[in-house]
Parts: sequence; C-alpha cells; structure tokens
Amino acid sequence: MSHFTRVKTQLKDIKMVGRALEDLGHKIESGKVRGYGERKAPADLVVRLNDRYDIGFRQEGDTVSMVADLWEVPIDADRFLSQVSQRYAYLTVVEQTASQGWQVVTEENQADGSVRLVMQRWT
Repeated sequence: MSHFTRVKTQLKDIKMVGRALEDLGHKIESGKVRGYGERKAPADLVVRLNDRYDIGFRQEGDTVSMVADLWEVPIDADRFLSQVSQRYAYLTVVEQTASQGWQVVTEENQADGSVRLVMQRWT
C-alpha cells in the first residue's frame, strides 16, 4: 500500500516553484520522491529532507501538486507548503511588475509573516 499523498496547489509554474524553494534555502533535484518502505513517486522537483524521506512537486496540467509520504516526512507539510506558496507569490509579483517597468523601493517583513513591498515606476 502506498503512503504517498498528492496535494493539489494553487501554484501554476513549476520553474517558479523551484526558484521559491531555492530562495528558501532548499537544494532541489529532479527524480523521485522517497517514502516509507523505500517506495518512490515521480516528481519534477525534489527536496531531500533527510536520508529516507522527501517532498516533491510535479506539474500536472496547469497546476503544480506537492507529492510526499505525509505520514513519514519529518516536517509540518502544511507549514512547508505555506512558506513555498508565500515565496512563490512574492517572486511572481516582483517578476510581473518588473516586466511592466516597476522596481522594488523597499521591502518590509511584517510581524504576521507577510511582506510589504513599496514599488515605483518612472514614466
């Protein structure tokens, strides 16, 4: 019996997920996610958590899913996904606004964990 769980996310771009993971300090690989009993599941991006278990992300159509053996991973998967999602949103906003001529003037981390950006554009 497989213990792997696929969690559908609101994330759309696997490359941006990779950038978010790297920004959060994770080394990413491609390959298979490891779980209980040496079982493996395919993933586009894999974060090695320890010597036995991983969390992965896989592009599935127009969304990205998180793949992991959630019974065994040594971290809080909901918190992990929340951090990745927040960084993904930050990177997406900065990239999209830069393509429209905006640049970040200040960036402040708020007490609630959110990030406040002040941007400007010269016309």
